[in-house]
Amino acid sequence: MNRLIKNKRLLFTAFGIFFILFISYRIFINIFQEYEDLSQSTTINVLSDETYKFKSLKSNKTNVRQGPSLGHDILWTYQKRNLPVEVLEDIQGWSRIRDYEAKTGWIKNTLISSNRTAIVTPWHIPDKNSHFSEIYQNNDKKQLEMRLQSGVIIKIIECDGALCKLEVSNREGWINQDLIFGVYQGEIISKSD
Repeated sequence: MNRLIKNKRLLFTAFGIFFILFISYRIFINIFQEYEDLSQSTTINVLSDETYKFKSLKSNKTNVRQGPSLGHDILWTYQKRNLPVEVLEDIQGWSRIRDYEAKTGWIKNTLISSNRTAIVTPWHIPDKNSHFSEIYQNNDKKQLEMRLQSGVIIKIIECDGALCKLEVSNREGWINQDLIFGVYQGEIISKSD
C-alpha cells in the first residue's frame, strides 16, 4: 500500500515538473519571439513631414497600441489585411501610424508591409447610401472599366500624380488619385517602386 502511494506521489511530482517545464518553455518562446521582432529594427528614425509614407498591414489581426512597446495598452485592433496606413514616425521597431479615419497609434514594424495599397473613398463608408467610384480602362478616362464601392481595398500599381493604376480581383484600371486613401495628392509611383 505504501509503495502504491509512493508511486502515485512520484507520478504526480513528475507530471507537475513536466507541466511547469512546458509552461516555462512556452513563456520563453513567446518572450524570445517578441524580443526578436523588436530587435530587427533597432535604429531610431523619426520621419519629417516630407518623408511620411504609406504602407499596409500584413495581418488580418493587428493591435494598435498607445505607445511603442508591448507594455502599452491596446487601443484597438484592425481586422483587415492590406489596410493602408500612413507611417508618421519610426522608433526602434515600432511605427506611429495614422489611418483613414485620422486615428493614430503604434504598431510593431513586423506587422507592416511596404506593399502599396489604398482604400476607395473611405470618407463615404458611413453614408446610408452606397457610393461607387468610377474606374477607367486607361488613364485617358474615355472608357469605363468598372465601379468600386467605398471601402474596397486596392493594390496600387503606379500613379502619375493625378490618376493611379490599380488592381482588384485580378482586374486593372485607373482611378482619380483624390478618390483614394493610400497615396498623396500629386505623388508619382512608377511600376518599379
